[in-house]
Amino acid sequence: MNESQNHRLALVTGGASGLGREFCLQLAAQGWHVIVADVDQAGSQETLAEIERAGGRGQIEHLDVTDQTAWNNLMLRLRAEWPRLDLLINNAGICSAGKIGESPLAAFRRVCEVNLFGVINGCHAMVPWMRETAPGGAIVNIASVAALLNAPAMAAYSASKAGVVSFSETLFGELRNLGISVTVVLPGFFASQLLRRGDFCDELFRRIAQDYTNVSTTSAAEVAKNTLRAVEKKQLHVPLGWRVRMVWLVKRLVPTLFQRMVAGKCASDELSHSEPEHLQSGQHIDPGAAKASVPPAET
Repeated sequence: MNESQNHRLALVTGGASGLGREFCLQLAAQGWHVIVADVDQAGSQETLAEIERAGGRGQIEHLDVTDQTAWNNLMLRLRAEWPRLDLLINNAGICSAGKIGESPLAAFRRVCEVNLFGVINGCHAMVPWMRETAPGGAIVNIASVAALLNAPAMAAYSASKAGVVSFSETLFGELRNLGISVTVVLPGFFASQLLRRGDFCDELFRRIAQDYTNVSTTSAAEVAKNTLRAVEKKQLHVPLGWRVRMVWLVKRLVPTLFQRMVAGKCASDELSHSEPEHLQSGQHIDPGAAKASVPPAET
């Protein structure tokens, strides 16, 4: 097909909203043909409509990132129409909060299935095709500052994102000599659908997370822009923002002290957000908005 010869192909999971939508819009504006992959059909339609209004090109693919068969079928469909996959962005993610032994184990499994195995499934399906068409091509995996903080009540989310970092480092070693770049991104707090759709066993954690997000100066658009710049430079680790870079540095220099500081700060947050005055101050979020915890990041 002529279009496949004139456009680079990008596949973005979680493209129906938030950071995923920003990736889709910015890539389309740069001339990419964008695959908007998500389980949210209505949101995907909105993303595609925005792309087309701006003169870009794309298409929707319904994809559950936890379904390996769906990934394999998507790869076969794309391969039949396109000579190569130039960019894979594993962005889809969910959030959950709850203390170990209190939060349902099913919630832990679900977070790891989407956040970690969603990335693994995508790479397992697409990397063989990308190897065949190497050199060239890039893979972006969205992790989170939570991979570094490991805050109480965030075990499932933090472990899943730490796994994404470790997996990406391994993938980097396997693909570097083929000319396929791997980038793992660690954003901090920013407004996204993650809070609205999170699964939290305690309203307290949702309030804490929302307060952190409310004071964030970072946007999904900024995260997407800085990530795409890092991909051009073929950077492996991308801790976004000076606060995240500070966390990255301090944890490596004094890991035990750092973890004590995180635990202490979280205990202080729990105490302050449990006080009745906080609930009367107007700082809590609408109960209709989603459930969240410390620290979320769009993934």
